[in-house]
Amino acid sequence: MKKILIPILFGAALLAVSCSQALENPQKGVSSMDNFYQSDADALAARTDMYVNFVGSVAGTSGIYNPELMILNYSADDILAAGGNSEDHGDFRIFCEFRYDAAAGALKNFYNNYITAIFHSNLVISNFTTENRNGTEPKWHSDYTEQYVAEARVMRAYCHLMMALSWNCPNIVDRLLEADELPRQATSQSEVLEWVISECQKALDCKFLPVRKDINDKNSTAIMTRGFAQFVAGKAAVFNNDMATARKYLGALREEGKYKLVKSEDFWTNFHRAGDGNEETIFEPNFIEDPAFTSSGFTAMFRGRWMVANTLCWRTSNLASVPTVCEKITTSGGGWNGGAVQEDFAKKFVEHDGDSPRRRACFLTEEEFLYEMDWSGSAVNNGTRAEKEADPNRGIKNTSGIYSHGPYFEWKHMVYHKVPKILAGDNEYPADNINDLGSNSNQTNYGVARYAEALLLYAEACIGSGDEQKGLDALNEVQRRSGSGKISSKLTFDDVMEEKQYEMWFENCRFHDLVRWSKTHPDKVNLDKVFNQSGIHERIPTVYDAFFTNGEAKHRFYTQYTKAHYNNFQVGLHEYFPFPRDIMGANPELKNVLGWAE
Repeated sequence: MKKILIPILFGAALLAVSCSQALENPQKGVSSMDNFYQSDADALAARTDMYVNFVGSVAGTSGIYNPELMILNYSADDILAAGGNSEDHGDFRIFCEFRYDAAAGALKNFYNNYITAIFHSNLVISNFTTENRNGTEPKWHSDYTEQYVAEARVMRAYCHLMMALSWNCPNIVDRLLEADELPRQATSQSEVLEWVISECQKALDCKFLPVRKDINDKNSTAIMTRGFAQFVAGKAAVFNNDMATARKYLGALREEGKYKLVKSEDFWTNFHRAGDGNEETIFEPNFIEDPAFTSSGFTAMFRGRWMVANTLCWRTSNLASVPTVCEKITTSGGGWNGGAVQEDFAKKFVEHDGDSPRRRACFLTEEEFLYEMDWSGSAVNNGTRAEKEADPNRGIKNTSGIYSHGPYFEWKHMVYHKVPKILAGDNEYPADNINDLGSNSNQTNYGVARYAEALLLYAEACIGSGDEQKGLDALNEVQRRSGSGKISSKLTFDDVMEEKQYEMWFENCRFHDLVRWSKTHPDKVNLDKVFNQSGIHERIPTVYDAFFTNGEAKHRFYTQYTKAHYNNFQVGLHEYFPFPRDIMGANPELKNVLGWAE
């Protein structure tokens, strides 16, 4: 995808009061609020600021992790925290092991990222409409301001949706607040979801909201569009258990034909630079290549999810040499082994999908890891199987093994320094990383919404309705593309639930889905059984290579098990997160709900 160069324009004024005469001098390069928001150029600057902020906050990095990606996925039942040992990556490991509380720093970052994005959306809405404290008329109005306001509504609605799914009853911040105001907390999750749907509808009613031209229109995937508004409204309706409304929005999204699943063999590209803006993308904030920031490292560190690349790479220091797929990671401290695929789920995935392109894009088996990849230190990458089996430059050399792993090696979100042949064949694709931006930077766009999720949400919304055949067709689209070989003949909740886990693994969906399904289908999803009775924290694997540990003639992986330091999942407590302690301290009217309220 051709990257879009967007300058960072900060339109908000910096107002200061000081006794110092020096500080009373006019600041150069700073616009006054009184002189801003009164032209199309100002509106464009505010809109640009909104998108750039989203890239740096919701899609960006806090230390060595992305809060949304780590917290939501580590809270699910099919991913383990991994790391070097049971104490590593503590900031976000606590979400995998349910040891967090309101003081968790990662939780505060997670919350603040959405709030910051909402604020920058409200800068557009409140300054170019009457939706402000006093109902003041905007200084400027045009077709452009109508478009940008519609886009801001959709972004603001998305952030509120994610907050409702994560905190149940967040504040609804529907305009810029003055210094003496506090936001109003919703009385229920349903209130937030209904508001999200209404905001999306307002945006859809605007004739200037951008519309994707066709499946080849890449530029529209990096902005708020009609398709994304339909997606957000439809997803909110599903979580509100309003399936008729969900069918309305998601059905329209499907029928308009602006999106399409990529080919089965190209499934992997959805998560790598080769697939940025492809036909399946509904929204992904665009990674911005701006040479002005390259020398300072800003682009690589923040827009490229700095050091998340290390976290979501294999423990390269424990390997005999570095696989060429991630060969440059050694220049930035190596890989740190985060986000391991849970062993029982991996086995189930292999049984269901076999060698499907979908499964191979998510993780590798022992055989694939050892023998179907090139290793940078190996002299027999083109050799025979027997030569590879006895090759001392591949496999797990460190006798401490690799923690949290069975014989499966996830790479769905790994930075590809060289696209592996196991996925690409002999075709040429761009790598996920550019040398001059740092080997631990990921220039892949951050995925927010893709068409496969929309199809699965729609299929679920059609169960038991007059649109069952349409829902079955949507489910079958995903199944056929997967390469698993399974094609459902009836539309059932079990099949939709199963397909959703495989298709959307490690994509921020599973935890929210489990909580929702436990309420709408308690006979199918029991959270105590999923998290506690399954024993997933009682048997944490560490995988070893007998070639190195036992001196065997061939590579052979085996696992040993230990117990994690964890708390049991408590229904009513861990279904949603507590509001961060600092946030509640600043807003005494904000109250925790359900188990956290006690």
